[in-house]
Amino acid sequence: MKTPFAILFILVSLFATAAAVHAQPVETELAGVTAEVVDLRQNGGVLRLAVRFANTGTETANFNAYEVSRIVLVDAKSKKKHLPMKDANGLWLAGPIGDDIDGGRVQLKIPERQSTVVWAYFEPVAAGTLMTVQVPHVFPFENVPVMDGPSWIFASANAKTTPGGGLATIVSAKRADQALNVRLRFTPDGGQAELLDAYLRFKHVFLFDPAARRKYPLVKDSDGDFQAQPIEVKGDGGSLIYDWRKTTLVSLTFQAPPDSVQRVDLLLPQFLPIEGLAVEGLGGAAAGGIAAAGKTLGLEGALKELHAAVTATEIKIDLASDVLFDFDKADLKKEAAPTLQNLATVLKANPGAKVTIEGHTDARGADDYNQKLSEARAASVKQWLVTNAQVNGADIATRGWGKAKPVAPNAKPDESDDPDGRAKNRRVEIAVRTGA
Repeated sequence: MKTPFAILFILVSLFATAAAVHAQPVETELAGVTAEVVDLRQNGGVLRLAVRFANTGTETANFNAYEVSRIVLVDAKSKKKHLPMKDANGLWLAGPIGDDIDGGRVQLKIPERQSTVVWAYFEPVAAGTLMTVQVPHVFPFENVPVMDGPSWIFASANAKTTPGGGLATIVSAKRADQALNVRLRFTPDGGQAELLDAYLRFKHVFLFDPAARRKYPLVKDSDGDFQAQPIEVKGDGGSLIYDWRKTTLVSLTFQAPPDSVQRVDLLLPQFLPIEGLAVEGLGGAAAGGIAAAGKTLGLEGALKELHAAVTATEIKIDLASDVLFDFDKADLKKEAAPTLQNLATVLKANPGAKVTIEGHTDARGADDYNQKLSEARAASVKQWLVTNAQVNGADIATRGWGKAKPVAPNAKPDESDDPDGRAKNRRVEIAVRTGA
């Protein structure tokens, strides 16, 4: 067991490493523009990334638009790639978004002597995980530790525009009658904001519950307009024209999350997220919102390597026994480890799914012997997953079928046997039931 001093030393080391990364801006593809990771931290159920691009030049720096999928976290140890979260409508949880193409693309525009923060939400990982952060137009940031706790970039009471120039401050957030009304004050913040879009388009405004991974849009009235004020431009539910020369009072009425949700994030286009906004009052809906999730490319690669058959409710995987076991043996070969690691990746990506592992043999040998061999092989696969990959064994059932369920002929017509057919029959089948 680690002593309190040892734990403190580890935590201090992690924070020191993070601070060292943050304190060392690096060059980008445009002269005079640097970049640094200013946040890689999880809180409330999601992992948040923020990268600041600073322009020291005397002219506005413009980078080309790029897809959010090019913002990638790579686990330095496992090499798994993590993509930002996307909702069920195909919209990314990232910013600043410059258009609607491919779920929204990032457009980096950095006025002279200002900065722009690129941000994205990811599925959480273990605290302390070292990540390589990949963002277009800059060399990868290596060995960035994932931190836990509140942020100094994303606040709960206000948010700056990105690039800067404007400030949104929370006045109130009250829930009643299945609606949640948020009132804000838009004020200048050091000058005229040079944003990507002169309009606050209300169709892109959301509340986000990070614990349940659900987005809540604005409510529409009977005319199809969002319940938001002031609406200065009709069409697409309504928009507000930003004016950073004055104070603007803004009222937004959202679908309300359930009463159990006490804090949410507020996502406003071209602003940094407002994180952990406290919600007053009760009267939320029992269910609703738009689901959002991230993607780990390690899972996709594992499914491809295993030649898995994937449907909406089940993943089926057939493993050749010759890959896993020596002839007539139930002990797993060392060479089987990569295949089993891929299988573990699939199971861990579907926690709580019911899993069945079934062993099968060819037709050679006595029925009783084949039955016991098939049972032992299925049990060996389960044991490896539990012991070596920490998969929950309570969700895994095993069974042996012996030679009772061939998938190919064991013998050809007019011949004594069929080696290819027998090899296909020697297998372990895994079924992962992911739906009802």
